[in-house]
Amino acid sequence: VCHSFDRKEFVDTYVNYIFNQSVEVVFEEFRKGFFKVCDKDFFQPEELRGVMVGKENFDWETLKQNTVYEGEYHAGHPNIVTFWEVFEELTEDQKKAFLLFLTGCDRVPILGMNQIRMRVQTLLNSSQQHFPEALTCHSLLQLPIYSSKETLQSRLIEAVGHNRGFWNE
Repeated sequence: VCHSFDRKEFVDTYVNYIFNQSVEVVFEEFRKGFFKVCDKDFFQPEELRGVMVGKENFDWETLKQNTVYEGEYHAGHPNIVTFWEVFEELTEDQKKAFLLFLTGCDRVPILGMNQIRMRVQTLLNSSQQHFPEALTCHSLLQLPIYSSKETLQSRLIEAVGHNRGFWNE
């Protein structure tokens, strides 16, 4: 039985168990194996963080340059030109949210942004009311054709902000 005055202590103890004590033996084996392969001075802390969780140096121009267009879309298509105008106007946090929407990860891959090959295709049978959709395993953006920049902007921001695309994977 957990009384209200014990809740904080219970939660603290439980969290400590789940995140520390329950994995202590496994983590210790991982640590030993890691340091057999890599000297303790091999990585600086920031380098190790980059390897483990990804980097944060976002090169949005590289993302744009590496984008592949499919179907009726091409770099000069009016909807694509408008998409990139809208994208460039997004805040840095919104761009990171877009990366999460597109790839399922809000970090730059270990080898850099050039590892992301965004594909863009028309969302078939869509209307002005439809939101962009993303297939994260394929970095595929399915973008409806919108009649105005304002509509594209509002639909994209809402889809990205609320993860309203299809995450079919």
